[in-house]
Amino acid sequence: MDHFVTLERLPEELEFPADLKDRIRIDAQSKRLYFRGYMSKTDFDRICLLTKDWSFRRKLEELFRVCIDDDEPASKGGHGFFSLFRKRAVPS
Repeated sequence: MDHFVTLERLPEELEFPADLKDRIRIDAQSKRLYFRGYMSKTDFDRICLLTKDWSFRRKLEELFRVCIDDDEPASKGGHGFFSLFRKRAVPS
């Protein structure tokens, strides 16, 4: 699944690592930053170190949160089929 955030402005001279180019991209026309799938903390850190542009880093952090909220592996988040029953069976 592709996730995105809208950028306020496009970062200057930003080159993504070759091994992430198939997962991260910027659409200059819509001013959106896209990431495909789950973004690990390691991915986030590597991308963050590419620029000192704090506006971009804040948007990258926003995208990171979207990616982990939507695609967190089931083993960590317990979002599988049986989690529906756990929520109903266990009182708050």
